[in-house]
Amino acid sequence: MFDFHLAQLGVGDWIVNALVAAATAALLVFFARPKVRHSETWRATVTPLASIIGSGFLVVAPLLGFTAGRFAVVAMAGILVLAHLAGSAVRYNIAEVEDISESKDSHGGIDGTLKWMGRAAKLVLAAAYVIAVTFYLEILGAFVLRLFGVENATRQKWIATALIVAIGAFGLWRGLKVLEWMETYAVETKLAIIGGLLVGLAIYNGELLATGDWALPAMQTSFDLTTLRQLLGAFLIVQGFETSRYLRDVYPAKERVATMRYAQWIAAAIYLVFVALATVLLGTFDSVSETGILDLSSQVAFVLPFLLVVGAVMSQLSAAIADTIGSGGLVEEASYGKVDRRLAYAAVAGLALALLWSTNIFAVIAYASRAFAFYYAIQCAMAAVHAWSRADRKPGRAALFALMTLLMLITAVFGIPAESGGGGG
Repeated sequence: MFDFHLAQLGVGDWIVNALVAAATAALLVFFARPKVRHSETWRATVTPLASIIGSGFLVVAPLLGFTAGRFAVVAMAGILVLAHLAGSAVRYNIAEVEDISESKDSHGGIDGTLKWMGRAAKLVLAAAYVIAVTFYLEILGAFVLRLFGVENATRQKWIATALIVAIGAFGLWRGLKVLEWMETYAVETKLAIIGGLLVGLAIYNGELLATGDWALPAMQTSFDLTTLRQLLGAFLIVQGFETSRYLRDVYPAKERVATMRYAQWIAAAIYLVFVALATVLLGTFDSVSETGILDLSSQVAFVLPFLLVVGAVMSQLSAAIADTIGSGGLVEEASYGKVDRRLAYAAVAGLALALLWSTNIFAVIAYASRAFAFYYAIQCAMAAVHAWSRADRKPGRAALFALMTLLMLITAVFGIPAESGGGGG
């Protein structure tokens, strides 16, 4: 499956693998501590964090390596800044707008407009979740096949099909809330494996520096309009923070604002450190591949690809279930209960199957990026309208949110798949 032979491993290789495994195990033990497991702040942080570092982490290295080449970390920083600004609008809405937009009372004027926009945002997000479910499960299929040394787009679609049908049928039969417990365990396992990967990459970079062999990859990278559109099409890799917006029945607004910020900060640190450490290996990608991280990690430690497959299967399945729950719940809320949540689960499964078999995985990434960007555009517009109309009007803040609305609309309209051409690599 991967290019290594145990008999050829030296003492240094075994030490690196032991350190990677030890770091992963240590983080798993840390997350299992009652003080962490039962922390309300951690539980409120896990939900958005699980989405932000879910599938995005698995595809970010090959995606940015192909698109931005040796400047991948700069591109990553730009995407993260854009996401943080969008997140500021969502946090503003949690603190200032959601009591209006979520009110069951009828309103006119500005409040009525905000309520209508909030309802539209839910429907757009429900559609985005359908696309995301397709992406999550096709990624899962690709990683499972790579475990057996197979790369086959049709077979990974059949694996995804079986899972989509199973989730839709179970949701229609029993509902999916009983499966929500998977999320915390999945994200903690994923974080532990990421910790092991970062330790391995740090050692790899350190060895190259010590021998004087460290160098940026010789990748031809041309930044043009196509490159920019491809980076906009990769916005999906940092979405997910909006989930805090829909936990109002569980956590108060102040805690959701704080923990969403924590989730974005933690995710930003992970992404930047990972891309920075992985840049030296990006020259190994001659094309963009959804499982490219397995090839990259196999050069660092032979144990990593296997750990990443475990993490990918757990995180992708839990994320797909979570987004199916989210989509069904949003449709039920937006329809004021006229559409039953369980029927919505079945509809999500049907739409996901149609999308799965009508396009390829990188087109799905771009579609999802556009859908989430459109959702964030509505959120930014809501924040701008409220900031401008309130009694203590703050034109500077309103202007920032209006600018973010425009940027999100540009992302939604002009983002394209990375494989459409141009870029680095």
